[in-house]
Amino acid sequence: DHLAHGHVLIISHMDTCVLYDDCAFLPKWPGVPVGNEEGEIISAALGDKRAILLAHHGLLVASSTVEEACVLAVLFERAAKMQLAAMAVGEIQPIPEALGREAHDWLLKPRRSQAAFEYYARGVSARTK
Repeated sequence: DHLAHGHVLIISHMDTCVLYDDCAFLPKWPGVPVGNEEGEIISAALGDKRAILLAHHGLLVASSTVEEACVLAVLFERAAKMQLAAMAVGEIQPIPEALGREAHDWLLKPRRSQAAFEYYARGVSARTK
């Protein structure tokens, strides 16, 4: 749950609640992945979460579907950018826990992930024509 420089990722916008209590942090970069050890370190740090921020590396997501993984990755990057911008102007107000958990579960329904993926895919397709 950390951004670069050790800041906790605070879920403060309803669209990024897909990450509410679903983001791990690996504070020490294990180095260039030359064997299974790095994968074991990362998967242990990930635990039961769907997303992880790796120090000195970036974000990774894990999901059972391509659609959900893509949506998580897009929203993970958006959440980090929004937080860094908000930190520049003041204190961030987190989503209340009960509402964050409710939104997390609702936003991660399979059909919502599929619809969001299709929306993003249409945008990419339109820009590449």
